[in-house]
Amino acid sequence: MPMKTGFAARLWALLVCQCVLVSGLALSYPFFALYLHRQRGLPMGLVGAALFAMLSATAVGQALGGELSDILGSKRVMEASVGARGLVVVLMSWAMAGGAAAGGLILLHVLGGFCGSFYDSAVRAWIAASCSERERLAAYGKLRVAVNLGWAVGPALGGLMAERSYPMLFAVSGAACLVCLAMVRWLVSSAAAARPESRFSWREAAGVAADRRFMRFCLFAGLIGAVMAQLVVSLSVHCVRYAGLSEARVGLLFTLNGVLVVLLQAPATQAARRLRLSAVLAAGCLFYAAGYGWVGFAGSFAALAAAVAVVTLGEITVSPGLHTMAVNLAPEKLRGRYLGFQGLSWQLGAAFGPLLGGLALQYLSPVWSAAPWLAVSLLAAAASWGFRDFGRRLNPREDGLYDEGLAQGALAEVMT
Repeated sequence: MPMKTGFAARLWALLVCQCVLVSGLALSYPFFALYLHRQRGLPMGLVGAALFAMLSATAVGQALGGELSDILGSKRVMEASVGARGLVVVLMSWAMAGGAAAGGLILLHVLGGFCGSFYDSAVRAWIAASCSERERLAAYGKLRVAVNLGWAVGPALGGLMAERSYPMLFAVSGAACLVCLAMVRWLVSSAAAARPESRFSWREAAGVAADRRFMRFCLFAGLIGAVMAQLVVSLSVHCVRYAGLSEARVGLLFTLNGVLVVLLQAPATQAARRLRLSAVLAAGCLFYAAGYGWVGFAGSFAALAAAVAVVTLGEITVSPGLHTMAVNLAPEKLRGRYLGFQGLSWQLGAAFGPLLGGLALQYLSPVWSAAPWLAVSLLAAAASWGFRDFGRRLNPREDGLYDEGLAQGALAEVMT
């Protein structure tokens, strides 16, 4: 079912902003781990711990961003978040150029991630408030395309620029954040706050934890979050250190990932609309398992590119499905809160991903370079089983079958 013209136009403005922001941030952030490891000499275990701290801060920010979007409105949260992040990233560039201590740079990296994470939850809340159930999966799919258009441009240029100046990378990233602030302010329409009469309360925000079924969903979201986080940090270091690729070629792998999402997301989303979300998520996790298992045995750029292509098939099925299911499980006035909590659980998994990946690269890879990737593959397979089992606890609408005929067919299948 095509989106209504009015919503499509409003969504288009948001997607342009998202693409500008991601392309700017993708210039620098995928290469921060390499900078700390190669330029500053930090061991990968410590690099992983630093990224764990940053991603843990973003997890908290995602939960707060969802809650504040319900209360203040998602556009106001987006503006505050991207503006603060831009200022922090510019300061980080200045500190890096001045030879600041690695610890100080890590603290700024953590602060920037925390400020920026409010934006992610606000964007998802904006879509949840602005479109119908039937439009939602397609809208989140389009958001993923916008993100990966940015990834198709940013890392390739960043890989070339990283060989010349790391501070310049972060200066451009900061400028992109401030450009995005102006675009959000002038191009993105406002979405009504779900609970404008409410005030922020830590106790109420944490009340979603009483929804045990949703917590089960968040557990599996966290598992696959740890798997998905290997793409940016662990994969880049593995490719340079154990496969002999240059930073520029690592950037091309990220570009390949972005281009494939742009090309395949729309047809994949269209196919998924007639399937249970739980089955789509389970299949996506299996793609991740196969792709990352392949990475462990890939010794050339071509083989790694093929592995990244398989991983990308997992990405285009898992990412939109996670957000859509979170909204389906949420009460109408608490969608931002539930999306924020789903972001919190996913981001906590993503935080543990680089920490465990860094330790595995430091201690397991020297013994057998495939070992960390086989472990990641097993984790993805466990998440696949979890989503498949979780689907048995959902009614057809919650599992994404909005069409009445499909829902009745699914119900009859369960009854027999």
